[in-house]
Amino acid sequence: MRVDEGDFIHLRPMQALVYAIVYSLLWLLAWLPLRLQFVISDLLYMLVYHVFTYRKKVVRQNIARSFPEKDEAWRRKVERKFYRHFCDSFFEWMYPLHRSAEELQKHYRIANPEVINELHARGKSVAGVLGHYGNWEWLSLLPLEVKHKVWAIYKPIKNPYFDRLINGLRSKFGVLMVPDREAFKTLMAEGQAGEKTLTYFLADQSPQAHKIRYRTEFLNQDSPVFLGAEQIASKLDMAVVFFDIRKVSRGHYELHFELLCEHPRELPQYAVTELHVRALEKAIKRDPAWWLWSHRRWKHSREQHRDTEVDASRREIPK
Repeated sequence: MRVDEGDFIHLRPMQALVYAIVYSLLWLLAWLPLRLQFVISDLLYMLVYHVFTYRKKVVRQNIARSFPEKDEAWRRKVERKFYRHFCDSFFEWMYPLHRSAEELQKHYRIANPEVINELHARGKSVAGVLGHYGNWEWLSLLPLEVKHKVWAIYKPIKNPYFDRLINGLRSKFGVLMVPDREAFKTLMAEGQAGEKTLTYFLADQSPQAHKIRYRTEFLNQDSPVFLGAEQIASKLDMAVVFFDIRKVSRGHYELHFELLCEHPRELPQYAVTELHVRALEKAIKRDPAWWLWSHRRWKHSREQHRDTEVDASRREIPK
């Protein structure tokens, strides 16, 4: 990814300086073979986990509350594996910077693209739903495997240069990026133009307090959830597919598509949300270390927002 010096005038001086230093370091590190990057990742793990103890209290609490039936030794093992994966993820994120699609495909296999391509043949656009699990950054390869026009919804970050860097990596092989506030309008226009789109949503973060409208049990805890994937899929009649990302070995992943529903308009309200929440929960329980445990997922309690929310226990959700 090329940096134009003239563009730095659009940043505040400190933003420009920080970006220039960080980008230069990333640019050099990204040339290393992945196995050597993982050697550095091992050193980073020692610092992050043992020295700086980055968000260890949050991680430990999240795992304990999600798996109260497990003993302390099991939870500590998951915790350590998570931090190693977390450090690896930083290097995996920047790995495509100097790599071709062919090189990246050696590390990221899409197991069943026919699930998506059969939906395309039936004239269906797709809402792909996933969590911060495994490696979601290498979904940049999707346009090489599916027939849909691929969109990714993102939330812009404050530093415009880091925003451009991240979106540049995600769009390197043809993914189109759309800010969250413009997603519905963009996808509506695509549908009106006759385009069949595949749009993927990272739907496992905690909504802002004033935007919480629905709660359900997720990983043994009362959890507010985003409704955006269900709302857009229902309004635009998009098939809903869960992206099941599986870590095969260090630096190697497989993406499996699971069709959750083809006609979301036919389901009762909140049913689509329940379907993708359960799919992610199943994946996390299968291999818990690969989820982003450092996120403050359960920071908004029910008591704070009881008057604005819907409780899943009072809804009839199809199994």
